[in-house]
Amino acid sequence: MSGRDRHSHFAARILEKGLESKMEQTNKIDELLEKTCYVIDVFPEQVKPDAGGQYFDIEYYLLNSEKHFSLKDRFVNVILKLMCYHHVSIQWKGWIDRPSPQTVEKAISKIMGNHSGWLNILLPEEDTLVVFEWDCLNLSVYNPSENVQSIMQKIAVSEGLFWRKSEVNET
Repeated sequence: MSGRDRHSHFAARILEKGLESKMEQTNKIDELLEKTCYVIDVFPEQVKPDAGGQYFDIEYYLLNSEKHFSLKDRFVNVILKLMCYHHVSIQWKGWIDRPSPQTVEKAISKIMGNHSGWLNILLPEEDTLVVFEWDCLNLSVYNPSENVQSIMQKIAVSEGLFWRKSEVNET
């Protein structure tokens, strides 16, 4: 099966009956996590360990003060805007195909409020995975097509965020 056929086959399965098993879900997520990663970040470039600044103090403050509401809003807005352009399924208490905007906001609010967890956002027709983690100042985007990269860059800018290739997971 060609790459394009495989992507179409996977998207059709999500649309028609969802992922059949937890093992299949895990395998797909694990496969995408190995692909090239981009980030939508609050910083224009990765902060180097020897930068001499106060990165960890700032990160802690942003994630644990009232500022976290602003971050939550930005990340929710990115995902909601993405949902306008692409079919989305989320992994939140199981797989939810084409979640409501309220479900997305509730999931991210709960994750940030609990200070633990993550939300997997799958674009099945693009074979792309977006990951939100409560303790990160970015969204990770795995295996984005040129089409996804183009729109994600524009969405990031619209939310005062930066789009760049991750320096951590380069393939």
